[in-house]
Amino acid sequence: MKEVRFRAWHAKEKRMYYRAYQRLFSVLLCDQDPLVDDGRGKPVKRAWYGDCFLLESTGLTDKNRNEIFEGDVVKINYKEKSFTGVVNAVPDTFGAGKIHPLRDLLQKNGISGYPENLDMEVVGNEFENPGLIKK
Repeated sequence: MKEVRFRAWHAKEKRMYYRAYQRLFSVLLCDQDPLVDDGRGKPVKRAWYGDCFLLESTGLTDKNRNEIFEGDVVKINYKEKSFTGVVNAVPDTFGAGKIHPLRDLLQKNGISGYPENLDMEVVGNEFENPGLIKK
């Protein structure tokens, strides 16, 4: 079972936080801790749910070992195809079998199933780099 990890875009601050943890009434926002790279981050503030977009990790990494999250703009090369798109909501795989975390993006570009050996690179995200997305 994969660990469910989130990062957060704080809409009012227009800032991406490295990690986000859901609490009862708020979101705990964390920056990356350069002294301890344990993947959890260093807590820096709490925010209201309405101020944040929680972005779930897909559990995948790109060719540069960057973790891929919802909202990331990803360049994908697979066989003869090359395309760039935004990672949508991660499918709920509880009891659903083997569903690729990038299913919607792949299907939109004619790739079905669970393809192996995808060449992926995160080139930005839809919040900090809206110009990367072609309308």
